[in-house]
Amino acid sequence: MSKNSMRVLIVGAGRGGSALLQIMHDLPEIEVVAVADKDPSAPGLAFAEEEGMLTFVGPSAIADALRETPPPIDVLIDVTGNPRLHELLLEHKDKNTRLISGPAARFIWELIKAVEERNALKTERDELKAELAAEKMLKEEAAEEIVFGSNPEMRRVKQLVEQVAPTPTTVLLTGETGTGKEVMARMIHLKSNRKNRPFVKINCTAFSASLLESELFGHVKGAFTGAAFDKRGLLEEGHGGTVFLDEIGDISPDMQVKLLRFLQFGELRPVGSNETKIVDVRVIAATNRRLRKLIKKGRFREDLYYRLNAFVIELPPLRQRAEDIEQLVQHFLKRAQRRLNKKEVESVSSEAIHYLSMYNYPGNLRELQSIIERAVILCNGPEIKPEHLPLNLLPAETAPYHSINPLSGS
Repeated sequence: MSKNSMRVLIVGAGRGGSALLQIMHDLPEIEVVAVADKDPSAPGLAFAEEEGMLTFVGPSAIADALRETPPPIDVLIDVTGNPRLHELLLEHKDKNTRLISGPAARFIWELIKAVEERNALKTERDELKAELAAEKMLKEEAAEEIVFGSNPEMRRVKQLVEQVAPTPTTVLLTGETGTGKEVMARMIHLKSNRKNRPFVKINCTAFSASLLESELFGHVKGAFTGAAFDKRGLLEEGHGGTVFLDEIGDISPDMQVKLLRFLQFGELRPVGSNETKIVDVRVIAATNRRLRKLIKKGRFREDLYYRLNAFVIELPPLRQRAEDIEQLVQHFLKRAQRRLNKKEVESVSSEAIHYLSMYNYPGNLRELQSIIERAVILCNGPEIKPEHLPLNLLPAETAPYHSINPLSGS
């Protein structure tokens, strides 16, 4: 049984109690922990014993059950219809135990209601915890993963994110590799009303065309060699939340058709199945390709492009954000300190900042992060200096003197 199951003690194991016991035994939300009856021939007792429940029999059965059943007892069900017994149970039960009595039909209704109330409270509590965690994550994400800086283009990106996030609109993120498209997708999700639901990332280039269909839409047992069991697709896993389709410009023509249908109708069909499922997800796609050029070459469907193109956010390359380099360097330095446990590396020299600001970063943010992490590893003092930077960032006349650089070959 689940640790969250409702623990029930049944008083009365006659015909009505026995039927109720068997019904509740099949409910995963309920654990019947004990059954008590004065009559040793009551039919429910045998069933209870077979299923490993505690049983209490004889004149003192009720008192013994209340005293010896391990707490907690969430619900006490009296199926005897005896008013005096009802009063006795009220008097001796734990104050936190709910007593249910009356006709058997009412018992079941009350019990189901009690389970629903408990589940509703748990759901409400879990949602509140998730909301608080999401808010905390949003603050951490803003500090840890993305720094918009003072660059005018990035300030415009920030405004677009805040405007589109609360809507269900499909978003297309474009920009060179390493400009932070996944981080931006997470930011949109965390600022949306789906923030407490799943965020599912799918890298479309990580799978072959056939495997990608199975990953996205799922499959049924026997759909292909190796499909030993049913599998839910990632789109279904993301129900109610956000699905991030990275590298969307690289999917096959056949996959484009299936994805277009999903975007149009919210329908998917697992591989090998005749069943159509309806899934509610918000789609954010990303690409470093120029999709219009791919359309002209016949490699990307125009109708799919217009489905994805509802709201486009283009992320500028790092070489166009020179005014943000120093702030980003400090940001990645703090991350590297924690990741590498080298808090003694406290700063970056002005000379190193100068060289970092002059570089054009073909790998964008991802490359800058790697450069800073590498510098922290090489640095044995409190300050990162030019000698800790890769040689290709330094002027040719100074580079040979930085012999600690692993790329120098010395």
